[in-house]
Amino acid sequence: MARTSRARQLASIGAEITESVRTPGTDIDRVMETAEQKITRLAERAEPEQGVTLLEGMERLLPELERRCNVPDGITGTPTGFEELDAMTSGLQAGDLVLIAARPSMGKTALLISLLLNSLMKKSGSKGQLYSMEQPTEQILMRMLASLGSIDLTHLKSGLMDDEDWARATDASALLMGDLNDSLIIDDTGSLTPAMLRIRARRNARRYGHPSIIGLDYLQLMRCPDQENRTQEIAEISRSLKALAKEMMCPVVALSQLNRQLESRADKRPNNGDLRDSGALEQDADVIVFIYRDEVYHENTEDKGIAEIIISKQRQGPTGRSACSMKVVLPVFLTSRADRGGAHEQRP
Repeated sequence: MARTSRARQLASIGAEITESVRTPGTDIDRVMETAEQKITRLAERAEPEQGVTLLEGMERLLPELERRCNVPDGITGTPTGFEELDAMTSGLQAGDLVLIAARPSMGKTALLISLLLNSLMKKSGSKGQLYSMEQPTEQILMRMLASLGSIDLTHLKSGLMDDEDWARATDASALLMGDLNDSLIIDDTGSLTPAMLRIRARRNARRYGHPSIIGLDYLQLMRCPDQENRTQEIAEISRSLKALAKEMMCPVVALSQLNRQLESRADKRPNNGDLRDSGALEQDADVIVFIYRDEVYHENTEDKGIAEIIISKQRQGPTGRSACSMKVVLPVFLTSRADRGGAHEQRP
């Protein structure tokens, strides 16, 4: 019965495709995308999750524990390149949904780009995917040049570059086109749906290699038209990102906006209640990271050029604060300073 039902549904999808392509002026690319989404959803329903016995589970776990014990620096996941962050997380773990959230101008995209580049350079042969719905590929690449070459981003944007800028840009370009070349796939398609994102992630994994990290900028720009309201839409997007992390068995790092209500507080450091549009984000995320720069609110602060990295949630590890030096003009986070938040809070 199940096979007959799937056959009917597949035949129906085929009939829809045939009817669509016969209509004058039809967007063929759109038809192909829609058909792929429907077939993917049908295939997912046809493959129920299977459980494992304790014996089967332990046979998988023990070799993984042995691998972790043989890692000399304790970074068992994908390294971020930030000493304190890696120490607190042991690297971003496979299957985890990691949210990086902040108000505008705090450096969300800069941190994500730094994480991606650091992870690819620290693990030879690793692959990454970046889905940038906010900025086109050219702007992402300029940020990478500025980050790798320590070049003033305004010089790259204006073209007013001196000889030193050109030398740094040349070296950074050589790294991106040489050692890194196909290690990072950038997709700047706007307004992705969860189904579209999963399809593209799978396709890129087949073409370029399985990713060790996936980045998304940013989740509120995704759309989920089948939902009744924005809260349900964000909840479905959040659930789908967690499912993608588990399916691809790599960390999915998604940027998120925060509610503007925090601007009215005396202490504007974010907390989990500030996540925008849905409580599902707090529930689904394995790790929540906030960015706070005091100089955005206080011009005369002593913490100029400092971005606080606040881990407010971590399912299997401590939470706490560290601080990173950040060049405001250059879109790059530098080496972390010593932890400024005292003892880490160990979650039960």
